[in-house]
Amino acid sequence: MNITNIKELVEKSKNKDNQAFGELFDFYYPKILSYALRSTTNLDHAKDITSNTFIKTLTGLKNFKWKDNASFNGWIYKIASNEINQFFRKQRKYKSVITINDNKFDLSDNDESSKKIKTIIENDEYLKILNDTLKNLNPIHQNIIRLRYVEDLSYEEISKAIGKNESTIRVYCLRAKEKLKNIIEKNNKEFLEK
Repeated sequence: MNITNIKELVEKSKNKDNQAFGELFDFYYPKILSYALRSTTNLDHAKDITSNTFIKTLTGLKNFKWKDNASFNGWIYKIASNEINQFFRKQRKYKSVITINDNKFDLSDNDESSKKIKTIIENDEYLKILNDTLKNLNPIHQNIIRLRYVEDLSYEEISKAIGKNESTIRVYCLRAKEKLKNIIEKNNKEFLEK
């Protein structure tokens, strides 16, 4: 879906077009669910966060104003980030990445998004190493790395999602990548030599 389609759907959704919002929902649901699942490591919690994100998106849509092409994407991820943070405040803990050891997630759900996420998680050894390694970074660096390299957001979109200027996001990302590289090289030499 391109930015023109998204803008059109957002404008229609503002005018209470349920079908248009349904299309936005269908497009963003797997992305937001994946982001929430990677943050909480629990499918039920991730689904709750995703539902709350879309409820807040729907209710806040009337106040949404386009600033640039990245603004809606950044806005919906900001809502998701806030929901994730609220979840952890309620839980009184912060666990920001999926930890994959030999245990598998019980994704007993039959929806396609859950199956796709399960396949990615179970089959990607590099993702396993990345998720284990991310635990060594502070929460903001973890979030930036996830949004940039896992969710594939631009620096501009991350800036809007996190609420920091774009140059700060670039610096944080660079620092986080350096730390990740050093940790991976130190802890996973045998894997990287394969």
